[in-house]
Amino acid sequence: MTYRKYLWALTGSALLSLTACSSVSSLYSNESEGSEKHTEGKPLTLADSHWQVESIDRAGIIDFSHVTLNVNSNGDTSRVSGSTGCNQFTGALEVDEADTVFSDESSAESFSTDKLILTKKACAPALMKQEQRFIEMLAASASYSIVENTWLVLYDSNGNETIRAIAAQISQSTTNKSASATKSNVDTKLSDLASSQKQDVVGSNEQESTKTYKCETPNANLATLRVNTLGPDTLALSLNNTHHIVQLSRSASGAKYTNNKNVVFWNKGDVATLSINSGYYHCSLST
Repeated sequence: MTYRKYLWALTGSALLSLTACSSVSSLYSNESEGSEKHTEGKPLTLADSHWQVESIDRAGIIDFSHVTLNVNSNGDTSRVSGSTGCNQFTGALEVDEADTVFSDESSAESFSTDKLILTKKACAPALMKQEQRFIEMLAASASYSIVENTWLVLYDSNGNETIRAIAAQISQSTTNKSASATKSNVDTKLSDLASSQKQDVVGSNEQESTKTYKCETPNANLATLRVNTLGPDTLALSLNNTHHIVQLSRSASGAKYTNNKNVVFWNKGDVATLSINSGYYHCSLST
């Protein structure tokens, strides 16, 4: 190869490298700009909006409890609805202007709910307490603002923050972008949670497959509950000659098993609660 051919080859290689670097840099630059500007575009308003609650009375919520707040507007009539993390709720909503666009200098607008109605599903005690806090704070809210075109913030009559929620579309976008990076971490946490809940039921001795509880019935009588472990996530419950198969379900406290119909079994340590057709049995482990 002559010196001139060698020089041309070297120059061409350098140009290709610069082009590739420029393309890659542009790709990452565009991706970064897109993630930073996800709140830009059409201004968010309260009308016909969907929100994911992140804090209640300035305190965080239970992981994976999925508390939501939706606003539906039809002319001069607005309604609020969503999930408490346990039950569904709905109610009347009074706002001065649901289409208000907020800026950094905007003051809060009036916001008040009325005649809140909830479904009556029983959940783990921690979720029920969170539900009560959420409904109390929602009912106490007297004004609202939309901050940074991202957050819905509710305030009581004294200007104290009651509820903070993120716009659902932004929450979903952020979740999708980070899903691949966090999947293994979440899987590990769920695995650890399932393992700890399993230990609540079968105890530290893995070979122990049956436990007996003494239960107080809804009529204040005593009954015997037998809990047989059929698998890592499956229990067989025997009470008053009736049998139920239940599966491990997500719970904020202790272990929760359900047949997704009318039977729910909670267990933590030596105490347990069994709900059958909304009738509650309070149980303690027999020694």
